[in-house]
Amino acid sequence: MEEDKLPIADASLFEMEEEIGEESKEDPMEKFRREIRTMLYAFGDVKNPHEATLDLIYSIVVEYITNVAKIGQSLEPRNKLTLQAIHYMTQHDIRKFDRIRELLTMNEEIKKARKDFDTHI
Repeated sequence: MEEDKLPIADASLFEMEEEIGEESKEDPMEKFRREIRTMLYAFGDVKNPHEATLDLIYSIVVEYITNVAKIGQSLEPRNKLTLQAIHYMTQHDIRKFDRIRELLTMNEEIKKARKDFDTHI
């Protein structure tokens, strides 16, 4: 952590918003590659894997997500990817279905917590 930045407890809300805004300017591909690097390390790989490894995993993941999205779009009359299409595609894979449900529940809890936090300020 840089010394010129205040700890979170001492930082103002405006400074935190500026930091969030700066992070969103980052190249999405680079952010995704950084997350892949972190996941690889968490699963036992070296801390800084080869760029070729990151490129390969990135292309596999993007291809998989693209294919799933295309299949999901083809299930809907308006060619729009919906939550119902994703549920339909994963209903036979219990692990994926449960993980999707868990992530959606967690997302709703985060939204509720933010709303509660904003109303108490």
